[in-house]
Formats: sequence, C-alpha cells, structure tokens
Amino acid sequence: MMKSYRTEHSFHMVGQAWQIRIMLKQWMKEYGTHAPLTEFLVRSNIRTMR
Repeated sequence: MMKSYRTEHSFHMVGQAWQIRIMLKQWMKEYGTHAPLTEFLVRSNIRTMR
C-alpha cells in the first residue's frame, strides 16, 4: 500500500517504486508536465503530519 505524507517543509511517498511511478504519471496527466510540485500539494488531499 502506498502512503503519502506532507509536513510544512517536506513531502514523503512510501511504497513500491512501481506505485510511485504510477502516481507521478497520474499527476503529470492531471496537472501537466511543467506544473510545479507546490501546485499539486496545494490542491491535494494528502494527509499532513504534525
């Protein structure tokens, strides 16, 4: 199972390499190949660790 976490200063994806590649490809389709990662993080619903 792949998990993603973010804090105020970092972003972590935990899972198998193939899972992370699939997730990155999905993000690129949704946000475009030149969208900054910060744009994705602002719009995402990834859990925030405190």
